[in-house]
Amino acid sequence: MVVHTFEAAGVIRRRRLAVAGASALLLALSACGGSVGGGDSAEGGDEQGPVKIGMLAPITGPAAPEGIALQRGFDLAIEHINDAGGVFGQPVEVVFIDDQADPATATQAAQRLVQQEDVDYIFGTITDDTTIAAANVAEQAGVPMSQAIATALDFCSPHFWPFGETPTQLLTDLVPRMVEEFGPNVALVGNDYVFPRTYHEVSRQLIEEAGGTVVAEEYAPLGTSDWQPVINRLGSAAPDWILSAVVGGDAVSFVQQADQFGLLENRGLTGVSVDQQFYPALGALLDGRNQVVRYSDQLPGDVNEQFVADYRAAYGTEDPIPGVAGNAYDGMRFIAEAFEQAGSTDADAVSAEIAELEFEGLGGEMTFDPDNHVALAPMYLTRIDGGAYAIEEELGVISDDQVKDCG
Repeated sequence: MVVHTFEAAGVIRRRRLAVAGASALLLALSACGGSVGGGDSAEGGDEQGPVKIGMLAPITGPAAPEGIALQRGFDLAIEHINDAGGVFGQPVEVVFIDDQADPATATQAAQRLVQQEDVDYIFGTITDDTTIAAANVAEQAGVPMSQAIATALDFCSPHFWPFGETPTQLLTDLVPRMVEEFGPNVALVGNDYVFPRTYHEVSRQLIEEAGGTVVAEEYAPLGTSDWQPVINRLGSAAPDWILSAVVGGDAVSFVQQADQFGLLENRGLTGVSVDQQFYPALGALLDGRNQVVRYSDQLPGDVNEQFVADYRAAYGTEDPIPGVAGNAYDGMRFIAEAFEQAGSTDADAVSAEIAELEFEGLGGEMTFDPDNHVALAPMYLTRIDGGAYAIEEELGVISDDQVKDCG
């Protein structure tokens, strides 16, 4: 049962009664009235109340495809957690805010979550820029935070635990395979923000180690609709294949226009633009291409089969289930287990459990590197076939030795 109470213009609070499967509160940020005031989160008393999660995702704006997938995986995890009795014997409560993939909006949203909503944990968001904005607020407030999509963040703190794959994990096996299959000349393209640029810093090193050469590198702002100038410059460099870090709705526009203007003819294509959430729009343009993932709905095992069945039933879709949805589902269940093991909502206690926890996720055992807070779980080489991201090879756990100051 869902109860909607309209409290003010632009505000909808949604509270699920008894066991809930989706966000418990939906808050339109327009109701914040500018910057959010308030002090430190109140300390809990002796009686342990319900765990309260603040969830950020861009379900509108240029990163909406990933944001919707993130929300869906997260909501299904909350439903399953609460169906199993919740945390501390009580249903988990959720406050959801759409950050619209905007760092300023994400900052205000995070301030509201920690200062007004008094959440115990923040989960989200999508772009690295908005994640950093929210994470800085969370760190100052001493509130733990996680995200669940591929990330190139240098940011770390004692309470920041990203579930997203790093560029090293995504590219270490993929790049040399692409050089071997298609050739040494590679064009790099992406949106102009932190993740694509860092993704391509890693890719350039791996390309050179594999004997390849970067012949072109192009970036465009989020929300770009006309990719023809970029495509023309990429084509002029005569690459053997293209590695794309174009995200969100831009990924669909870029790949469609790249096909329209002949860039994809007899050339390889891989990268984040071939992720599962884009298949419904791109279809055959992605068939036959390879991608390295942590999550595919084609993974074997009873746990994943049940998740796939529940996801399809909940959202009425037969489309490929995005990796970010799988990561969000695993991530929220991981966090719930850490709260249970900690026996409280104390941030230090919860983070200590996260650092040590060994959790059976959808694709295998998941842990964190306690030094750099990189999530470690098996990775898989897939080939796209009619919407199925079919497993070609289990690559095992790919470590990432990046050095971070996690405090």
